[in-house]
Amino acid sequence: MSIEVAPTERAADRGREVLAEAAEAEHRRRHRERVHLWLGTTGLGIAILLFWQFGIQYLVNPRYVSDPVSIAARIGELLADGEIIEHLTVTLTEAGLGFLVGAALGLLSAFALAQTRRGYEVFEPFLIGFYSIPKIALAPLFILWFGLGYTPKLIMAALLVYFIVFVNSVTGIREVSPGLLQVCRVFGASRRDLLLKIVLPSAAPAVVASIRITFTRAIEGAVLSEFVASTQGLGYLVARASRAFDIETVFAGILIIAAVVMAANGLLRLCETRLMPWQTDRVHG
Repeated sequence: MSIEVAPTERAADRGREVLAEAAEAEHRRRHRERVHLWLGTTGLGIAILLFWQFGIQYLVNPRYVSDPVSIAARIGELLADGEIIEHLTVTLTEAGLGFLVGAALGLLSAFALAQTRRGYEVFEPFLIGFYSIPKIALAPLFILWFGLGYTPKLIMAALLVYFIVFVNSVTGIREVSPGLLQVCRVFGASRRDLLLKIVLPSAAPAVVASIRITFTRAIEGAVLSEFVASTQGLGYLVARASRAFDIETVFAGILIIAAVVMAANGLLRLCETRLMPWQTDRVHG
């Protein structure tokens, strides 16, 4: 006795097969994109290193630029005697604390001021005016006021983070549809419900993106202050080496700073992917 399969069941099975095939094709496409991206990045990196090793001497005086092999050897020496770890720890501590303070203050003030249009409009001219001041001009003042310790570097790092987080967060909050908020109020949503269920999810992409990119600025603020006056940190290491015309150490410090920023950016991007996978899919899909 044969059992006939209903047309609806056959259609459902076919639909599942089509969805599975589409998912598999999308997986293969993303895998190819990742492979191509990795190959392209690796190839470009190798080309840059080869040009730097063998070709840069024809453009720049070799006395003022070192080669990758010598720089790698110098980094090994700094790691062996522990000096680079000490300076790196100081800079990361200053940048990390400044990043946390600046991001927290930026978020709090953004959500406080964005709730009222007039509050933000009153604050905006002062924000623009203060942000336009070259930060290199503020570093000596902070060092005069707070000494050579962690405090001036932390404040400089926090300032650079604060403005970016504040502006991006306010922009994300103010772009929430007023009509959507009004409809939610009509249905009885409280102020707390609007903030947690409407405003925060809508502003999340802008907030998370601003937080991700500002760690670079935090390191920039810390290193900038160390350039001006300090006795520790990667900025101090580079400044001291430049005064002594130790080009290999200068490049070693710069490359270590760049490597730290790239690693931190990759880690924060991974966190962003885990927190908002739909946003990543939309950007890279």
